[in-house]
Amino acid sequence: MQTSGPIETDILLLGAGHAHVEVLRRFAIKPEPGVRLTLVGREPETPYSGMLPGLIRGDYTVDEAHIDLAPLAAAAGARLIIGEAVAIDPTARTVGVTGRPDIPFDLLSIDVGGTPAMPDNGGIPVKPIGRFLERLAGLEATLPQDSRIAVVGGGAGGVELALALAQRMRGQTRVTLVSSTPEPLTSAPPRARRLARAALVDGGVELVSGVTAGALRNGVLPLSDGTALDAAVALWVTGVIGPAFLAASGLACDEAGCVRVDAALRSVSHDFVFAAGDCAALGRPKSGVWAVRAGQPLADNLRRAARRQPVKAWKPQRDALVLLGLGGGRAIGWRNGVVASGRKIGWLKDWIDRRWMRMYKDMRMPADPADPMRCGGCGAKVGAEVLAGALASLPRSGNGDLFDALETRDDAAVLRPPPGQLLVQSVDHFRAFLDDPYVFGQVAAAHALSDIHAMGARPWTALAIASVPYASGAKMRAELSAMLQGATAVLHADGCALVGGHSAEATEPALGFAVTGTVDSGKVLRKSGLRAGDYLLLTKPLGTGVILAGHMRGLARASWLQAAIASMCRSNAAAARVFLAHRATACTDVTGFGLAGHLKEMLAASGMAAAIWPDRVPVLPGAVELAGQGIESTLAPDNRRALPGMDGEVRTALLIDPQTSGGLLAGVAPSRAEACLNALLAEGMQAAIIGVVEAPMPEGVLVRLVRDLS
Repeated sequence: MQTSGPIETDILLLGAGHAHVEVLRRFAIKPEPGVRLTLVGREPETPYSGMLPGLIRGDYTVDEAHIDLAPLAAAAGARLIIGEAVAIDPTARTVGVTGRPDIPFDLLSIDVGGTPAMPDNGGIPVKPIGRFLERLAGLEATLPQDSRIAVVGGGAGGVELALALAQRMRGQTRVTLVSSTPEPLTSAPPRARRLARAALVDGGVELVSGVTAGALRNGVLPLSDGTALDAAVALWVTGVIGPAFLAASGLACDEAGCVRVDAALRSVSHDFVFAAGDCAALGRPKSGVWAVRAGQPLADNLRRAARRQPVKAWKPQRDALVLLGLGGGRAIGWRNGVVASGRKIGWLKDWIDRRWMRMYKDMRMPADPADPMRCGGCGAKVGAEVLAGALASLPRSGNGDLFDALETRDDAAVLRPPPGQLLVQSVDHFRAFLDDPYVFGQVAAAHALSDIHAMGARPWTALAIASVPYASGAKMRAELSAMLQGATAVLHADGCALVGGHSAEATEPALGFAVTGTVDSGKVLRKSGLRAGDYLLLTKPLGTGVILAGHMRGLARASWLQAAIASMCRSNAAAARVFLAHRATACTDVTGFGLAGHLKEMLAASGMAAAIWPDRVPVLPGAVELAGQGIESTLAPDNRRALPGMDGEVRTALLIDPQTSGGLLAGVAPSRAEACLNALLAEGMQAAIIGVVEAPMPEGVLVRLVRDLS
């Protein structure tokens, strides 16, 4: 979802905290010309801390308590990168993310949260919330009967968590709240403290106050007064410290490792860096209330900084309304010393929380009738400096038999074909359908190699054709470099060397490859060769077309998109090796014409027909849901017209769904089919036997659908 016009400023939103989701919402409502947003999130969905206790109690579903980042990022026109940030280099203006090239920025905003201050390996931190929820599910299944959970931290978060756990695990475990203050909620008004204490007692929560806890070791939690608690697990909800990489970056941080910011939420040491939420040291309590309210001034100041205008100080109100859920539909609320409690306050908290979530869950990409959407998937030459910088970042192929045209800058690659080998060649080219250039490069390469694998050949060399949007030389270099680094990671893993190519400016990114492979003359897999009785095996699930189309409309969940990306990035090399080992009779890859279209090509070439079992065809998560909403990719109507009878029921419609970097479809003799399937499954593929080859039908029907397999 690239911004129109030249990219002048890259704003990198590091972390998907409460402030950053508001930044995305405001840029979705009012895009900023010349600005490209990139969101780096740790998980595909970000949890709302205000709903965590209710989620634990069962008042909310996981979906209700999480914001899906993919539709929100799509609405804001932001690139979404799911990954773990590990470093910031303010000098180079890059962020390091595990498993991919560094991400450059002009302006950086940090909202990565923090972790509770606790002894090393002393228990389980409640933040990051996403990881805590994963561990909580495991704890519930393994905790012995009548064991103790110690919740360490007497603030609002600790009180709410203890109450929620006591309700969820009543009868299974005991819950003890350990507070370093004489009583929990020491900063709250006296009446609020009394009400909270009464709720804890009524909920069966044991209280241990006025002591600090040490590290949990061998089921023993030591306390500062010399006593100890027997505990199966310790959950820490204490004061927050920032991730270690913040202080290591050279940004000015406080003693807790949180970024020091001024009243404009700007770093006091680096004026192109902003921060909000728990990881920012602003002189305010660390709470979701202030993180939420920081979203608007942060968005405004990022916009001003991009325009090179003076930023403005944020002047938040002195006190905020605090709402503390007690469970059972009740809550306590206080502000300016005034305290109220009961079911009406519980209703108010629920209404506020749900209203806040709706602002981000209901965002959709604006439709532009003058610019009808076309799906991605299935100029002017870039300057020499840009190209040289991008190529310098690429790893060498390690193939000593190749004369490396990228290194010598000759006009063409000089190849020496292996003796006795046939050459197999193919070409593919895509406009960008993913906003992450590194992942886009991976998918484009895997797709281009697929034709080679489908022929049973070994990839040898590749020539790239790459286009990037016009921007400054540094931005174009970074975009091109990320695409090619993603591509070469896949190419080199399959033994293929990138030996040259062409680059150009364009209105949007695009990448393609002309690939050459080698194969023994007697081992070429072709589309022809199917025989009656052969089983049809598919190595990847269907649905990339409908999921990419849904993503472009802001309708695909991030988890669906991540599953599709993982499938598209996977090479078909292992599948081809398995099919060769089990003497497949014919093979093709499933791409733009869909499963049914490519099967029809195989059947026509072989003079055969086939029965397909739609209910056995594997599909990606979310594909059925999106297809049920009428979402389809641009090529689907053409595929439907070419294959009458393939519409109607949703799973049938997915048989014509255009696939990007789809799997291999092969025929295998009945005596070898089961062993072949087991070998594919052993390689980690979501493979299946989906049909059987039949003798040609008199009426000329190539594919018939069979639903009742009993």
